Amino acid sequence: MKLFAQHGAQAGEKVAEGLSQELLDGVVFSPRDIGVDVLRSKLADMAENWPSAERLFDPQYYAVFLTENQEARLGYLADDYSVYLQQRRRGQLEREANVRKDVRATLEFQQPLSVTALIAPGILIPRSLNSVETVIAKNFIRVAAEEHAELKDPRKVFATLAVSREALVDKQELIEFVNEITALETPPHGFYLLVAARNTEARSDIYHADVIAGWMFLNHVLKLNGFEVINGYSDILTPFLGAAGGTAGCLGWWSNLRAFSLDRFAPSVGGGRLPIQRYLSVGLLNRITYFELNAVRSLRLPGILNGLPLDELYPTDDGSSPERAKEVLQSWEAVRELNRQLVPSDLNESLRRCAKAVTMASRIYDTIPLPLDGKSNREHLDPLREGMQLFARLAEIQPPAD
Repeated sequence: MKLFAQHGAQAGEKVAEGLSQELLDGVVFSPRDIGVDVLRSKLADMAENWPSAERLFDPQYYAVFLTENQEARLGYLADDYSVYLQQRRRGQLEREANVRKDVRATLEFQQPLSVTALIAPGILIPRSLNSVETVIAKNFIRVAAEEHAELKDPRKVFATLAVSREALVDKQELIEFVNEITALETPPHGFYLLVAARNTEARSDIYHADVIAGWMFLNHVLKLNGFEVINGYSDILTPFLGAAGGTAGCLGWWSNLRAFSLDRFAPSVGGGRLPIQRYLSVGLLNRITYFELNAVRSLRLPGILNGLPLDELYPTDDGSSPERAKEVLQSWEAVRELNRQLVPSDLNESLRRCAKAVTMASRIYDTIPLPLDGKSNREHLDPLREGMQLFARLAEIQPPAD
């Protein structure tokens, strides 16, 4: 299972450090957060200094319906990338000619870039897989490979598949949808798969058994049908999606780079404060605040510290508080370690290891005698456990047992 940086605002040297320390296999760039000239420069620099790293560009076309909103936070998308992202209404995208035009413009924009593969545009399916938006999204997927073939570009093309967490709940609709997109006469090489929460802080939106099961099921069925799947904004779910057949997962340094939501582009509702620095515990399958880490360290509880090199970024003589710019390096290290531990090549063994990891996390939580922050607690474990069981039933495979 590969791990990519999900690029975003205030990138600084984070991606370069992640690549230099061999924590990352590549990066997915965000046009909202980087001007086109800087993007070209960054891609060229990566190609020269880390030639084996994968370099991808998410066109973020799914923000198209926000382009009419003058208060939307589109960043560089509104100007630097207007060659492919223009104002569109839903009715306009019901016409295949417009879909084809926008797909072609997006792929042609990427052609001269030093990317290792192309990502075709797509819209978000907001509620149901039996909807007008779903028909439009399927047209984008179908057209992607056809337009790519005409360009005769030797690089692979990935179709964007962006679905809301609500769209994954109806399992019959999900099965019918997957059957349709895997039966295309001219399919893409793979999918850039996004699962949208209502907002980037809605933890329960993603840590929900039906959502986890549906996300894993998509990875599993697409893999069975020969597709590669890059999971955007997958964060700590990355190894679970890898166990189901995913090719790669992505995460970045802010909460809006670890969970996908169009809320990221919506008009601002006021300022906020910087988030509390956290430590990603492999044992807990979760992040805890640096001061919670400091407290449990003093109790010498086993299984919480990872015992990996970047633990040193959380020095005890400074209350376990890390440099803010370094925090994401520890997250990448931890998820990379989870991938190593939980995702061997065999599906059943991967699921067994994932189930065991959830059980072990529950036992470690049992040893913590301190109250934890709402995001640090164990509420994610039951949805993970139930989601894997539900996925197994959907995929008609042996349920995982630890």
